[in-house]
Amino acid sequence: MLSALTHVVQNTGKSVLTGGLDALEFIGKKTMNVLAESDPGFKRTKTLMERTVSLSQMLREAKEKEKQRRAQQLTAERTAHYGMLFDEYQGLSHLEALEILSNESESKVQSFLASLDGEKLELLKNDLISIKDIFAAKELETQENQEGLEEKGEEFASMLTELLFELHIAATPDKLNKAMKKAHAWVEEDQATVSVNVAKDPEEEMKKEEKEEKPKDPQEDKKGEKRTKTIEEVYVLSIGSLAEVTARCIEQLHKVAELILHGQEEEKPAQDQAKVLIKLTTAMCNEVASLSKKFMNSLTTVGSDKKAEVLNPMINSVLLEGCNSTTYVQGALQLLLPVLQVSHIQTSCLKAQL
Repeated sequence: MLSALTHVVQNTGKSVLTGGLDALEFIGKKTMNVLAESDPGFKRTKTLMERTVSLSQMLREAKEKEKQRRAQQLTAERTAHYGMLFDEYQGLSHLEALEILSNESESKVQSFLASLDGEKLELLKNDLISIKDIFAAKELETQENQEGLEEKGEEFASMLTELLFELHIAATPDKLNKAMKKAHAWVEEDQATVSVNVAKDPEEEMKKEEKEEKPKDPQEDKKGEKRTKTIEEVYVLSIGSLAEVTARCIEQLHKVAELILHGQEEEKPAQDQAKVLIKLTTAMCNEVASLSKKFMNSLTTVGSDKKAEVLNPMINSVLLEGCNSTTYVQGALQLLLPVLQVSHIQTSCLKAQL
């Protein structure tokens, strides 16, 4: 079986180089049907996978449209565009790399299935379907747990580290933790500044006005209380933070995929790894949703004196990009399915050889 897998992988690699994605599609149609014969729900999963594969293309098109729009602007106004910021934080590059890895793994799985028959084929199909079923259950679980836990700083960092350890791979979430902490820090600082300004006594304000009539040292003014951010600044920070955090989530999942295939410290059953990955991405989605909620609250507080036509579009935009962020993370999880399946095949072949 091991030599058969090696032969299939080599041949598939050649066909990918010569025939591109058309070769993958040709190989895929035949063996997708093999799995579908014993799994009626496979069509739905296949559709979901096809949808997630186009995520990077959709983001790249949105970024290019924004570039064209900005090129036509006469003023150099500071605006926040999620797609462009996501690309600046290398989120698009990692998503595309994960899609390529997923497609390559998919072709290996399907080609190996095509090389089997009889009892061996049935046993392997059952194993692969059991892994897929765990991923399918994740979609329903996400809808039920949308109001998930809201971990902060150290708690979230500790959870990610533990989950990565459970996967038995040598990966640390340093970049993601740093982005999360930075996002929480500016929101909490902004909320504290607003709270102090709101809580001031009117009499103190009058005394302050009297003092302002006297000459004062400009340096003292700079060292005084921190300035409250404008609603435009809060909006730009909100979109930027969502783009950065999501890009780091995708980067983390891309690294996880690479390590599952090539750098596991100790073999762990693919079904168990699938369950851990669901916990990992659920924690990421909950944290992104929590941040999005905080950003909207901050916008509402800072923009309390603004008209609805100014405030509402900003709040709606943050809400939309927060939902999009969780969708991208969930899509990246689905791209890991073929990676786990090919890892399971490799492990099974090694065990059979022993």
